[in-house]
Amino acid sequence: MNSFERIRPVPAHRGAMASRLGALFAVALLAVADAPAQETLSSIQRELDRVERETAREQELHKQERARAAEFEKQKNARLQALQEQIRAAEARIDSLKQRTETERRRRTAQRGLAAQYVERQKAFRADLDREIRAAIAWVEKDFPYQRERRLSEWRDLAAANREATVPVEEVLVRLFGLMQASLDFAGNSEAYPGTYTTTKGETREGFYVRLGAVSLVFSSSDGGVQAWLARIPGGYAWRDDNLTSEIRDAIRAAVSVAQGKEAPRLVPLPVEVATAMSTNGGAK
Repeated sequence: MNSFERIRPVPAHRGAMASRLGALFAVALLAVADAPAQETLSSIQRELDRVERETAREQELHKQERARAAEFEKQKNARLQALQEQIRAAEARIDSLKQRTETERRRRTAQRGLAAQYVERQKAFRADLDREIRAAIAWVEKDFPYQRERRLSEWRDLAAANREATVPVEEVLVRLFGLMQASLDFAGNSEAYPGTYTTTKGETREGFYVRLGAVSLVFSSSDGGVQAWLARIPGGYAWRDDNLTSEIRDAIRAAVSVAQGKEAPRLVPLPVEVATAMSTNGGAK
């Protein structure tokens, strides 16, 4: 077999490599002119095989690159579609939020109007409460002098809290009703307690007090030498301890003894004085 017959024909799709192979072949012939013909043909065959492998590898890489480009295009389109859907959903949500914001704005505007009306009504109501509290203070100043200073202090504190609006109107109402109820409660009960009494002559005596609601309050000293009772006069109350009849003194002593448990419970008449427009003195039992 002729050694040249070992050279395989170049496929048609390798036309791009024909000129290059011809040049390589010519160079190889010139470089190995003195070498044996067999070795020259073998080297040319090896070079052609290498070129074929390179060509096949490049074609495979090109095929893979096209596949990656197609996959990228597919993923890009899917992501673009998902993004567009998200944009549409966001726009719909924005429209919904705008509607809710507008509804909330109208509601708050209405609430501010109601709040302004409520504040004005509260101011007017506080003014009414202030008049009632001042009237109650004037009444307590002339009322039965049972813990008068403490009661007046509580009413004045309530008046200041209402004027300065440091407490809610509801709490002012609760405290007002509480103070009124306390004033009514003490008028319906009785008590006996030890204490000190200063006579109209300025003498101080230790003794015992007996109170019957908001009607009568009497005092008897421990030594039994001083008896006094609280009389109602125009504009207030006054103590009577001078020029008392023996009957009044005995009644006060007996009331104190019964209250202390020294005597058996029984009815004891106590002096009560009622103020009139025509007279400031006048006793009644």
